[in-house]
Amino acid sequence: MTAVPKIFGAASRVVPLKRPVVFDLVAYYEPSAHFQFSRRVRNDFGELADEYSRSTWLLGRYSGRAIMQTDIEGIGVASRVEIGRLVLREGNQYELIASAMRMFREAQDRDLSSGSVSRVVVNFPKADSRPPERETIRRAFNEVFADVDEQNLDCAFLAEEIDRLELGRCVEYQTLTNYLREDGLYHSAHRTRIDKVQRHLQQEVGRYENHRFFLRAHAPQPGQVPVIDFCYTGDSADVRVEAFMAGYTDEKVQFMPREQYRDHSAQFTGLSDYERASRRFGKLWILQADLVRRLMPQQVSVLYLFFDQQLQPELTHTFSWEELFERQRSSQFISRASRNSQTYLDMVLEGLVRDRFVDQVGEQYRLAHGFDVFQHVTFYQLGEYRKRQI
Repeated sequence: MTAVPKIFGAASRVVPLKRPVVFDLVAYYEPSAHFQFSRRVRNDFGELADEYSRSTWLLGRYSGRAIMQTDIEGIGVASRVEIGRLVLREGNQYELIASAMRMFREAQDRDLSSGSVSRVVVNFPKADSRPPERETIRRAFNEVFADVDEQNLDCAFLAEEIDRLELGRCVEYQTLTNYLREDGLYHSAHRTRIDKVQRHLQQEVGRYENHRFFLRAHAPQPGQVPVIDFCYTGDSADVRVEAFMAGYTDEKVQFMPREQYRDHSAQFTGLSDYERASRRFGKLWILQADLVRRLMPQQVSVLYLFFDQQLQPELTHTFSWEELFERQRSSQFISRASRNSQTYLDMVLEGLVRDRFVDQVGEQYRLAHGFDVFQHVTFYQLGEYRKRQI
């Protein structure tokens, strides 16, 4: 039976009453081998929970009072804090959500958790299709967790389930179209060189502990592979660093003064970021406005069916299922074992429509609105982003 919202009549107008929204927020903290959920910690956390409690007229995890749980991770103990917020009016959303975020941060600052906040997750009904609520959560997250060096970074949401979003940071590389055509700054031709440098740096941690290494990529000429420069920064240029890198990796590294590095940081890319951006296998992170979704390799191969022979996306072209199947049968991007499979096309198209990469109107399909601005990114959990090296 379909539930009908209550209607409130006021003289000449009829106003539907919006249903209250329950936001279930969870913060996960980094594990520690030294953390003990002792009586003192329990008591202090109880006092902190009382300070931030909000009555929600419900019981259990949504009671408005924070609850700490612990898990075993390897040789350490990891804590997580769950808290619910029942919002009856839209105007109260920001303060109620921000108070939960502040509580997560304060538990960390008071040493009542196993470590720093590593990830934050929020659950509420149809979270992936409610932009106003996401905007409120973004503002609260940015206010509480934006450190000094993250002032210009915005919160992004990883959408793996309809009602569940993970909050974090994104590093943008190129458009999805650039990735599919491989005509941007990130090219798989350099992967071997980057892997060799990364392995050497991991083996010789102490030798380069006062230096940071990164890349500068130059825009490619049409049909050509981009050129990359290996760079490093530190207190001053070091001929030993340059000699060791040339001897062990056959790469010439250029010194970049710290001031120039900071002032022109947008020109540089971390080694790990370039490696991820140029990877031609595995899952992709794609940013659609503020939502990050994963693209599976099978979905990537079917997206090529919506491109012409010059690998240009046919944004305004609408395809029938039969046209797509005919293209699939001769596509070089789909494995031979799947080219003649109707079930393969049906299943992958269903996932692309569900994740809003493709629009379906009746029996017709076309690339989703805004496909040309979808961004290829890496999504970082909060703790992972803090440890990111560039």
